[in-house]
Amino acid sequence: MPFTMDTGFTRREAISLSGLTSNKLTYLDRVGLVVPIKLGNPKHPTVVYSWEQVLQLKIVARLRQKLSLQETSKVIELIKERGYKPTLFNCHLVLIDSEFHLIEDWKEFGLTVLEASGRGSNQVSILDLGPIGEVIGELQEAARHEVLDFDQRTEGTPLAVQMPCAV
Repeated sequence: MPFTMDTGFTRREAISLSGLTSNKLTYLDRVGLVVPIKLGNPKHPTVVYSWEQVLQLKIVARLRQKLSLQETSKVIELIKERGYKPTLFNCHLVLIDSEFHLIEDWKEFGLTVLEASGRGSNQVSILDLGPIGEVIGELQEAARHEVLDFDQRTEGTPLAVQMPCAV
């Protein structure tokens, strides 16, 4: 569904919601990781981000504390592949031997670790990057202070309801 100024988020709102700087948004646009819609004058366009892109920006801001930009890019692609279904927000993001996995339940996690350990050495590197759903809570908290009509613009999206996080 195409979005407009009424359904999208301005650059200023995206900065407030994500916690990223203007320079970082420009960089993410330039490298093609999160590319907003540009409306109006090509020399000085109005930049609009969809709710999915705001979510991606918040995930980038969170993961950049622990991962490289290349690794963060892989996570964004994994999340895009999974779609933005509510079940996504119940998943833990786990790095197992340099592969990212979205784990919905711990049985699945155990099987994934067993599979990884059978590929070579008996040692497996695991990094739990936390529940994806926490990002929605952080966005909603920021939105209370920064975006007056956040609820209307996110109506019908997974951002509309805080999803419980899997533990």
